[in-house]
Amino acid sequence: MNQSRRTPVRPGWPELGVAVLAAAILYGVGATIAYLLPAGSPVSPGQANFLVSGLAPLGAFAVAMLIRIRDVRPFGMRRVHPGWLLAAIAIGLACFALSWPVSAIFDPFFPGSESVQEGYRDAARAGVLSLVVTIVLGGVLTPFGEEVLFRGVFASFLLRWGTWIGVIVSAAVFAVAHGVNSVMPVAFVVGLGTGLVLRFSGSIWPAVVIHVVYNSVGLLYHGIGY
Repeated sequence: MNQSRRTPVRPGWPELGVAVLAAAILYGVGATIAYLLPAGSPVSPGQANFLVSGLAPLGAFAVAMLIRIRDVRPFGMRRVHPGWLLAAIAIGLACFALSWPVSAIFDPFFPGSESVQEGYRDAARAGVLSLVVTIVLGGVLTPFGEEVLFRGVFASFLLRWGTWIGVIVSAAVFAVAHGVNSVMPVAFVVGLGTGLVLRFSGSIWPAVVIHVVYNSVGLLYHGIGY
């Protein structure tokens, strides 16, 4: 086989650059559309933002994957032992439990950002149907989209320089992408967990499960009135 034609083992600079550019465009367009939704729209602001948060990174990932590699495996989409998925459920629950002490420590450093997640909470509390839709969008679609971009592209790219750079830097990028607000420290913790399981399992699916569990449990928690 010709060595030059083999599929790269991980994303490179072309994939990273295209992913960043595509994500910036798609997030910007999506956020604008969500902002312009008329009052009384059947899709609440929180649900619209979750939709953008899922589709924009998915689109960026798709473009990055198609420009050169055209194979999802170098981005971590590989089969994994079921034990990793069970461990991921436990890690997702642990991240949710850690969100309270992390928030208690860091929230004072971000005054005025208490309302950042209010649209998501409102969507979860607006009745059973709204809660179900919100969990599908925010508890499944958004985690999948964010993981294929932030772990599948960014972390996979960074892991060429070792575990700590790959995990910590991708977690930091993931955290900052959530905005400089009270969500950022918790997002960093989730990013560390998802990055570590990607590194040691070799698959993105445990990271997706962690993120799905974390988001879904949080939405259920707010949906029942907390």
